[in-house]
Amino acid sequence: MRISTLLTAVVLSLFAATSSSAQSSDPYFATASANYDFVYHETGYTSASGAHFDIASTVKRDVPFVGVMGEIGVNSLPGGTVSSYMGGLRLRLPNASATVLPFGQFVVGLYHCGICNVNDFAIQGGGGLDFKAVPSGAIRIRAQVDIRHVFDNVQPFSPVRVSAGVVLPLNR
Repeated sequence: MRISTLLTAVVLSLFAATSSSAQSSDPYFATASANYDFVYHETGYTSASGAHFDIASTVKRDVPFVGVMGEIGVNSLPGGTVSSYMGGLRLRLPNASATVLPFGQFVVGLYHCGICNVNDFAIQGGGGLDFKAVPSGAIRIRAQVDIRHVFDNVQPFSPVRVSAGVVLPLNR
């Protein structure tokens, strides 16, 4: 119950975020992304059937850009479906070029395995690149890799996720 209340508060705060500086060259003040997980590997099983969605808002608008983010993910494994509900920080690094925007992120939250009836605390670190898909930068294509650690009571484990997706600005 507390986790769902916390996640709801994080998501609502992202929608309410406002610009703190008109001087920023950060192309995104707030974004939403939909990502296909073409590799999700945990405890001997690999899935190519999963997705995660995130929403982020920049809170520090000078280099390096810092944003708060929330993420929800679902992956289908041979033994059942796992899901995650995470929130944390994203660090956008200085642009590698006019068409590439690198980032790193760290999130914490809940890992849930439906068939195993398991809810565990998890941390996740990762990063990737956003590539400009149109000249205006209104649509970007994301390539991302994440490593998660799940603090399971029986045996902790560390899933790996490789994904690609589409990033859309919510405001500029």
